Amino acid sequence: MNELELGFEDALQNQRLIHGALKRAHIYTTRVDYEDYFQEAMINYAQTYRQYVQNNGDMTKFHKYVFQKLTWRLIDMLRQEKRYFDFHSLEEFDFQRVPEESVAEKLDFVNFSKLTKLDCAILQEHFIEGHPLVILAKRYNHTARALRYRRDSLLKKLRHMSEH
Repeated sequence: MNELELGFEDALQNQRLIHGALKRAHIYTTRVDYEDYFQEAMINYAQTYRQYVQNNGDMTKFHKYVFQKLTWRLIDMLRQEKRYFDFHSLEEFDFQRVPEESVAEKLDFVNFSKLTKLDCAILQEHFIEGHPLVILAKRYNHTARALRYRRDSLLKKLRHMSEH
């Protein structure tokens, strides 16, 4: 039997240690990918066992060493996963385009020539893009109260346009 197989056997005997390392890294059984992290920890345990046996003959401090090494590796994996999903997030690219296309089809009744520039800005930035009126008030040098009034009058205009 080689050292890697011995490492896997030792990992099977010390599953509580692996579960403890997962818990220390805040990876709980409620996660969908818990079993994936557990398998990664098992493999890492076996590899660490092989390296530890080759470098050190004394196995008395191995469990403390492997626990810390597993914890650090799991945290590194979580960071790597977070960095990947932060970079490859679909929110910035795909989901902002979908509403624009569907909104353009729904607004075919709007006569933009009857709307002021501020009304068009409120329609685009507040209703379609979802920006708060407070931010728009600062951007266009109006009070939030005035923009709320303009928003309500814009809604009345849009209702009137949709009926006719």
